[in-house]
Amino acid sequence: MKKSTTLMMAVTLVTLAAGLVIAEINVPEKVTFTPRFGTVTFNHAEHLSVGDCISCHHTGDYVSCSSCHGSQPGISNAKDAFHANCIDCHKEAEQGPIGCRACHVN
Repeated sequence: MKKSTTLMMAVTLVTLAAGLVIAEINVPEKVTFTPRFGTVTFNHAEHLSVGDCISCHHTGDYVSCSSCHGSQPGISNAKDAFHANCIDCHKEAEQGPIGCRACHVN
C-alpha cells in the first residue's frame, strides 16, 4: 500500500510540474496534426513527464516543426522527422504507439 501511495504522489507531482512548465513557456497542452493519413494529436503534458523539450525541439527554438522540416533544403520533411523521432523514442522506451493507426485516427 505504501508503494502505491508513493507512486501516486510522484505521478501527481510530475503532472503538476509538467503543467507549470507548459504554462511557463506558453505552449499548447495538445497539438493536432492533420496529415492525409489521419489526424494525430500530440500531448505535450504527457510527454514532459518522460522527456525534455530539447529532445524534439532540438534547435532550442520552440517553433513548429514544419518551420524547418519540409521548408528548408537539406532538412528532412516533417513526416520523416516525426516518424523517426517519435517511433524511435517509443521503441527505445518500450512505451507508446508505434503502429500507424495508433497515432493516425480519422
